[in-house]
Amino acid sequence: MSYALRSYKTSRTSTASREDLLILLYEGAIRFLERSITEKEAGRLGPHKEFLRRGIAIISELQNTLDFQKGGDLSIQLFDLYGFMLTQLTQANISQDVEFIRKVNVQMETLLEGWREAVRQVKASGGLAAHAASTGTILPEDNPENEAAAGVAVNAAAAAYSGAGGFGSVAPPRRAAQMPKPAMPARPATPTLSRSL
Repeated sequence: MSYALRSYKTSRTSTASREDLLILLYEGAIRFLERSITEKEAGRLGPHKEFLRRGIAIISELQNTLDFQKGGDLSIQLFDLYGFMLTQLTQANISQDVEFIRKVNVQMETLLEGWREAVRQVKASGGLAAHAASTGTILPEDNPENEAAAGVAVNAAAAAYSGAGGFGSVAPPRRAAQMPKPAMPARPATPTLSRSL
């Protein structure tokens, strides 16, 4: 990659708004997953795994950066959806079946379109900064005008869950609140040392 192209890409990401970065992440994940499929079909296992790893890394980052306090139910739904996608991609890696990757890509494209619409609506209303300045929060549900933008993303997530064959034989993931708490192992008794002199 040329220096000029690298500089352009660096400045593009460093000057992008949070909304634009989200879109760039989705586009990157989709691009890597598509390349993974192409490389696997061409019989190049090394590049296939590398592009699959990059797609997984982006989806993991999207999942790990969710804000459950600000995002509420939307964050929980997206956390579950990203978890399901990661499970599917892991299954693709184990079974070497690109159909799992294709299903995740369809879901990512559906979400991308939903986020693009949500970002378009937020920008049309003055952007997140203007919204936060006027309302004191960036939560769309706190402002009825922006509730539709959040609804678009929620609908995209719901469509991604039900589209592309749904969960298939995999049970839908449980919400974090429904997850059983891991049992803490019993702490071993501290051995007592006896000294006889």
